Amino acid sequence: MDFKLTRENFTVQKALLDTVSEQSLELDYVLPDYCPEIFKVLSCRIYPSAARRTLNGTKLGYELTALVRVVYVSESGEISAVEQKLSYDRSAELSYSPKSPVIFIDPAVETKSCRVVNKRRIDIRGVISIAVKVMADEPRQAVTSAQGGGIQLRKTLVTYPSKRLFITKRVTVIDEVDIIQTKPPVGVVLRADAAVNSAEKKVLSGKLLTKGEAGVTVIYIPEGGGEIEKISFELPFSQVSDVEGLDERCDVFVDASVSGCEIRPLSKGEPAKIECELGIDISCLALKFESARLADDVFSTECEAVADRTDCSIECVPVQVNEAHKVKTTLTYSEGEIKSVLFACAEAGKLTAAAKKAGGKLTFTVFAKNESGKPICLEADVPYEHELENPVCDCSYSDLRAAVGAVTYNLTSSNAIEICADVKIKGYICEAKTGSFIGDIRLDETKPVMRDRDCSLKLYYAEKGEQPWEIAKRCRASLGAILEENEIDSEAVEEGCMLLIPIE
Repeated sequence: MDFKLTRENFTVQKALLDTVSEQSLELDYVLPDYCPEIFKVLSCRIYPSAARRTLNGTKLGYELTALVRVVYVSESGEISAVEQKLSYDRSAELSYSPKSPVIFIDPAVETKSCRVVNKRRIDIRGVISIAVKVMADEPRQAVTSAQGGGIQLRKTLVTYPSKRLFITKRVTVIDEVDIIQTKPPVGVVLRADAAVNSAEKKVLSGKLLTKGEAGVTVIYIPEGGGEIEKISFELPFSQVSDVEGLDERCDVFVDASVSGCEIRPLSKGEPAKIECELGIDISCLALKFESARLADDVFSTECEAVADRTDCSIECVPVQVNEAHKVKTTLTYSEGEIKSVLFACAEAGKLTAAAKKAGGKLTFTVFAKNESGKPICLEADVPYEHELENPVCDCSYSDLRAAVGAVTYNLTSSNAIEICADVKIKGYICEAKTGSFIGDIRLDETKPVMRDRDCSLKLYYAEKGEQPWEIAKRCRASLGAILEENEIDSEAVEEGCMLLIPIE
């Protein structure tokens, strides 16, 4: 039996790689001569990030960096800090070389330990987990129309990405910042926190312009000693990226996040200055969507129809996320009383997302003095969950970042501090809708449809809510003829009624 099928090409996403690996960290650190000796370690933090991503054929390569910062107190009660940056070359193998892949690399610290070997030597150990996910387009085909063979098709409107572009760029911002006159010069940096406060994008033909500002907060010991000080400032950044195929018709989603912050005191000149080096990762996902009516069910009025189906998950337009969340906890000092708080801060860890929620953990840190005037450090990891304002039905993948805004605290008792942090959650979530579409149709002429050739019409009582397609399939009649004969223009019968079923 002769018939003709017309097909439409569309794309779905496939995970080429979705794995978690580990990198051990070992650091035997000897203090420089100008640093005071160690009496007690107050805090040890590891800040991992991924840089220099390359994809050559099927080999994904990247550099894992880890900034290790140790804050300690000397025997005289002086607070000091040292830091060391480590790097590791990592790679992963894909099953094939993809076109326009979407690459996510999320490192996180799993375990860490810091042991004082002697007054000038510390031994640091840790494990960093690296979650790597690579998504790529996979071409599919589905039937959109059929002629001959009595073939009847049910079609559904599907919107799918016909073009996908994904790039990541690292912008390095190095600038000298004046210390305001009311603040002493920077001696030892105890902590440097940075987050992107704002980011704007502009799309030109084949180019993406990204600009914004990053807020930086530095906690430090003044040059020559003294009480802990804090300074805050903003640094602008901009980046022009060449993106082949990018134009104004694409839906563009840009995320900018700080991957590293290094502060170097500058001893010369007045006013006092510091040099700030920021690493800012900019990721851009650009999608161009098209629509088509794809067949998801079939029958023939002539004989048995056999359909070859393709089950797939089709990506929808990403949902932008820009929300806020508050996280509170109480830190308790079990060895005595808290006399005063030197500073309090928090940092956000890896953020994970589901269809309706996003969650992660905050690490709260409080530096204070006990009743004897000795420095102490209180730390706690606090998990949290955030209900998304615009949840999706099925989360295909996400690119969300959590950044800490204002941190406030209150001494609730002689040995307890209540601390609260504002968390900004930004990025996007991609929703996917699953479907089963017909890729090919075969007619089995050995199984013809049995019908009464003596009549040209049948009567059928349709109940309220019945779909004309199901009626046509049950009666093995032309859907178009039923709709035309009964003047039906809806997807379901609105009231119970008698229908005329034309018999070919």
